[in-house]
Amino acid sequence: MKIEEIACYSVDIPAKGGTYVMSHGRALHSFPSTVVKVTAQDGTTGFGEACTLGGNYLDGFPGSARETIRELAGWVLECDPLESDVLVDGMDELLQGHLPGKAAIDIAMWDVRGRLLGLPVARLLGGVRQAEMDVFQAISLASPAEMVEEVAQVADRGVRAWQLKLGDNPMLDAERVRAVAGAIPSDSTFITSDANRGYTVADTLRFLQGVGQVDTYLEQPCPTTAELARVRPHSPLPIMIDESARTPADVLDALALGCIDAINLKPVRVGGLTKAARIRDMAQAAGVKIMVDEPQGADLATAGMVQLAATIDPRHLLAVSCFLGDHMPLSYRHAGDDSGPRYTGGSVVWNDAPGLGVKVDESVLGEPVFALSRAR
Repeated sequence: MKIEEIACYSVDIPAKGGTYVMSHGRALHSFPSTVVKVTAQDGTTGFGEACTLGGNYLDGFPGSARETIRELAGWVLECDPLESDVLVDGMDELLQGHLPGKAAIDIAMWDVRGRLLGLPVARLLGGVRQAEMDVFQAISLASPAEMVEEVAQVADRGVRAWQLKLGDNPMLDAERVRAVAGAIPSDSTFITSDANRGYTVADTLRFLQGVGQVDTYLEQPCPTTAELARVRPHSPLPIMIDESARTPADVLDALALGCIDAINLKPVRVGGLTKAARIRDMAQAAGVKIMVDEPQGADLATAGMVQLAATIDPRHLLAVSCFLGDHMPLSYRHAGDDSGPRYTGGSVVWNDAPGLGVKVDESVLGEPVFALSRAR
C-alpha cells in the first residue's frame, strides 16, 4: 500500500475572544493553521494539522510549514503508511529541521494508518491508559484583574487546570499569579506560570521571590536549558520545559542537567506523534510529569493530543489542551457531528474510532494550496 496523493490546506482560525497575547508584545488575532490530507491507493484518507502560532513562536511559520510539505511530498508518496519510523527518519534525512511541516505529515499518516487497520491511533501508539483526561486552559497575558476575569469565565465551563501567560515584567507577573491563585476554584489541580522564554536568569529569580508561596510550575522562564540549569538550585518550584525541548536529544540534555520536573509536550513542536511518543517514553522513564499541548489548532490538533495523552500513565499526565466546544470559533466537523474526542466540562473524552477519529468536513478547508500525486 502506498500514498496516492498528498494535499495541503491553509485555514485561518480566529482567536477566541479576539486577541491572544504572550510575552514581549506577541499578539495574534487569528491562527493560520496548516492541514495535510493523505489519500492511500484504496481511497482511505487521513488528516493532520500543524499550527505554528504565528511566525515567531516555533522554528517555522505557516508558509514554511506548507513548503516543507511540498518539499517532502515525493518521499511521502513512496512510503508505506504502516511504517511510521521509516517515514519520520527519512524526512529528517532529506530535510533538517522544519518540524511543524513534518508534524502535519506524520499526524496525517497516523490517521490514515489507523483507518487502514481499523484501530484508533492511541492503541497503535502503545495502548490506552485513560479515556478521560483533565483539560487545562491558557489564560492570555493581561492585567491581573483581566486575567482573573478570564479565569472566572473559563471556570464556569468546568476547567480546573491553568496555564498563565506571563513574561512581561517579573514582579508584575508575580502579582498576576498571586491574583489568579486567589481566584481559581478550590478544587483546581494545578497552575503553570508560563513566561514563554521571556525572562533572563535574574528576572526568573526576582519572579520566584515575588510569587511567594503560590503552588505553581515554573514553565520555560528562560530561553535555554543552560539557563534553566542555573535557575534550578534557587527554585523551590518544579520547572517545566517547553520551547527548548524540540528533539529527544534536547530532553536527554535537560535530564542530564537535572533541571526539569515536567515537560510541555507539543507534537507539532517536536515533529509529530512518532517523535512525541519517543519523548513520552523518556519522560515517563525519568519520572517527569507531562502536559500535552499544541500551539493552537482545532479538531484535528485536539484529536492528535488526545490520542497521545490517552497513552500516558495517569500518574505522569498533568492535563491536555483542548480546542473543542461551543466556545471555540471553528470546527472541521459537520454541524452536529460528534466524531472524535468530546469536551465535557473540564475534561476531554477519547473515543475508539479508527485513526484520529475525526470526520472532516472538507468544505471547511476550502481549496488546497496544492495537491501532488504519485507519478504513473
